[in-house]
Amino acid sequence: MTGIAAATAVLLTGVLGVAVGASAAASKNSLVVSGALSGTLVLGKTSTCDLTSTGGQLTAFATSLSTKKYKNWSVTYQSAKPGANMKYSFPSDSFVLQSGLNGWVASSGTITVTASSAKVNLTLKGHEGAASGTVYVKGAWTCKHGAAMG
Repeated sequence: MTGIAAATAVLLTGVLGVAVGASAAASKNSLVVSGALSGTLVLGKTSTCDLTSTGGQLTAFATSLSTKKYKNWSVTYQSAKPGANMKYSFPSDSFVLQSGLNGWVASSGTITVTASSAKVNLTLKGHEGAASGTVYVKGAWTCKHGAAMG
């Protein structure tokens, strides 16, 4: 990284609270999380990735988020209109990021779900348990036979 690029990365990290590399890491099979929670949840070889054309569940991520309070994460999601890059619409669509009994539920954004992949760009709000604050989730994943595909 050049001196200017490094300085820009440090400045963006300080202002936005997100490392520049984290946004670039928002590739296949990962969710970049920012706001009240931060980090990148990556689907690994032992992750469960159940998916249908209208929704599914992600569990056993290979990574965790930066909080010490919550450790094990799961995502449950549903889209009323499969295959369409659609604006999120509650209650027909649902996206919940959960750790134990603490959950953040989507309130706005976009969600696209097909029979083998999904993509999200959502804003979540604290909903259950001790969950609080606004969380932003952006990412995409591909599943086949219950496992994440690289």
